[in-house]
Amino acid sequence: MDISKRLQAVAELVSYPIVADIGTDHGYVPIYLHRLGKVKKAFACDVRKGPLEKAQENILLHQAQAYIETRLGSGLLPLQPGEAETAVIAGMGGMLTIRILKDSPEVVASLKELILAPQLDVDAVRRYLHTIGFSIETELIVKEDGKIYNIMRCIPGEEVYPREIDYLYGKKLLLQKEPLLKERLTAEERRYCLVEQKLMESHTEHAKERLAQVGEKLRFMREALACL
Repeated sequence: MDISKRLQAVAELVSYPIVADIGTDHGYVPIYLHRLGKVKKAFACDVRKGPLEKAQENILLHQAQAYIETRLGSGLLPLQPGEAETAVIAGMGGMLTIRILKDSPEVVASLKELILAPQLDVDAVRRYLHTIGFSIETELIVKEDGKIYNIMRCIPGEEVYPREIDYLYGKKLLLQKEPLLKERLTAEERRYCLVEQKLMESHTEHAKERLAQVGEKLRFMREALACL
């Protein structure tokens, strides 16, 4: 079974043998975990019947039906507290990821780890994790098809980041001097510099407000780049 580089990285962060894959789509992550011998029980959960039926077909194809159970439902709602040790939430927007966690506080509190790969608003996810008593133990970046994806392993524990750039760009990534983060921020800085130049040519109130926002963004980017 072919699995994307991103999903492979997600699966390899899993440390416990009872796993729930939320938004499982075709069931690739639990099947891959089964093939690695990393799970003794997995729940493949999806809110849509079509993808779940495809996951069931794939599970049968790989003879993993004794280990992987499919469940229909939104987010973590198909699970009872204590049923899973690990929850994988990958490939969704950051705000949807946060909503899924908010909707099932008892299930979240019973987990030993969260493996998250939000596609947008990663800073908001980092902030929210710290409000619910989870620390970011590992964070990495994977580049696939020209896109850069953040993936994090989170465990119960109190944590607060000291700097705004730690939330914006990832404290672990900055400490690791992650080359892909440097690549992304360098490209973003160039784009924002061009925007700043155009805004400086305008004298409207809106342009002034936008210029202040862009200036702040550039300040944070340059602070982060200085760490890399």
